[in-house]
Amino acid sequence: MRFLPSYILVVFGILPIFAQNPEVKSAGAFHKIMHDADLSSKIRLDTLSRKNLFAIGVVDSLRGEISVVNGKALVSFIKDTFVRTDTTFNHEAAMLVYAYVKNWKVVTIEQDLNNLEELALLIQRLASENGIDVTKPFPFMAKTWVKNMSFQVIDWQSGMVHTADTHTQFAHELWHSAEIVMLAGFYSENHQAMFMPYSSKMYVHTITSNPLISGHLATIDTFGKISIYFPDNSNKSKAIVKEAMKLEEY
Repeated sequence: MRFLPSYILVVFGILPIFAQNPEVKSAGAFHKIMHDADLSSKIRLDTLSRKNLFAIGVVDSLRGEISVVNGKALVSFIKDTFVRTDTTFNHEAAMLVYAYVKNWKVVTIEQDLNNLEELALLIQRLASENGIDVTKPFPFMAKTWVKNMSFQVIDWQSGMVHTADTHTQFAHELWHSAEIVMLAGFYSENHQAMFMPYSSKMYVHTITSNPLISGHLATIDTFGKISIYFPDNSNKSKAIVKEAMKLEEY
């Protein structure tokens, strides 16, 4: 019996130690939108505390895309065939996933990415290596140079019958290339059809600076350096959101 304590120390010594993931909350669900055609408002942005708020989602009636980074809102929508972006909280969401993140830490590596699947694998690996419990949902940001990227701003027309098959019918697709962009997203291995799209472990929006647009990321092809920001509750992090949003300085 005298050797038992040493054995226990060895066993516990090999277990991973995770930092506490920030609580991820959601209102509405993808499966309600896709299968029940429920496009109604589930939450008003102005009812949420803005300090440290990080969120992405879709405007009620599917009339735009919502991104909130550090309490700063970017709501992009279609008006007169052009994409417009509003920075107020005077909007409601049919689906919104959100968390409150005070501190972030950054991990920067050199790696080309050819698609969303490779991005998801990178997020999972680096998160696990940096103390994030990947079995639970968590938010992340990234900043990188894209060779090509496409994203969507939904603009559903009232009176049309919404189904899973017709969902992209009024999704305005935009393409950007040779540009530094910011990504704002959530990773989860267990919330598909809730706040993760079907068969995906990520729900990601992109933010472009010229012009200022937020939209649902559809495809991505990057090269060179990529910086990924993870929640950090150690209070030792030097990475701040303002650094991530300086897209022109990279």
